[in-house]
Order: sequence, then structure tokens, then C-alpha cells
Amino acid sequence: MIKSFIVYVVSFFALLVIVHFLQEFVINQTNSIIRFNLWDTNLFMAIASLMICVHFQVFSLVNSLKTQLGFIYLPTLFIKGVLFYVAFKDTVFNIEVLNTPERLSLVIPILLFLVLEVFFIVKIISKMGFKY
Repeated sequence: MIKSFIVYVVSFFALLVIVHFLQEFVINQTNSIIRFNLWDTNLFMAIASLMICVHFQVFSLVNSLKTQLGFIYLPTLFIKGVLFYVAFKDTVFNIEVLNTPERLSLVIPILLFLVLEVFFIVKIISKMGFKY
């Protein structure tokens, strides 16, 4: 289990670094203006996805929760969205109209962290022997 936690941390940190520096590079090359802190939003997404994976790894050890893991995962996207809104309502959601680079700077990392999160969740659930 410790090995799994290390894999999660390294994977999400690597994705965070890659996404952030690619965003910075593209923004600098296109002379775009982003009116919120990219590092903070990306870090939030990485930590939120990491925490979900860690919790699911722990939940998979509880026999009474094993059959419920799929149902437990369903509301996590909604909860992440609400927490993102609460954390960034004064910076991101205070901007009346987001320009295209700002929208892409939010959507692309959300999707990339979601893909990595779902990959690990599927691995956790498939280790328990359930078929999809």
C-alpha cells in the first residue's frame, strides 16, 4: 500500500509540474494574459485528485465498502467542483468573462488530472476482481 501511495504522489506531482510549465511556456509564447494564479489552481486539482485516490486505496481495504466504491466515487467530481468554487471564488470566479487562454488553462488541467485519477481508481477497483 505504501508503494501505491508513492506512485500516486509521484504521478500527480509529475503531471502537475509538466502541466504547469507547459502552460507557462505556451502563455509566454503567445503573450497571453492570465488573471489568476495558475500554480494555485493546478496545485488544487492535483491535491484533490491525489486525495481521492489515496482515500479510495484506504477504502478498498474495508470489506464492507468494497462493493460500494463505484457509488462512492460518483459524487467526487461534484464535491471537487464545489471545493474549487469555494477556494477560488474571489480570484477565478470574480472575473466576469474569461478569455480563451484562461478557459483553456482551467479546462485542460482539470481533464488531465481527471484522466489520471480515473486511471488509478479503475486500477483500485479492478484489483478487487470486479468486472465492468
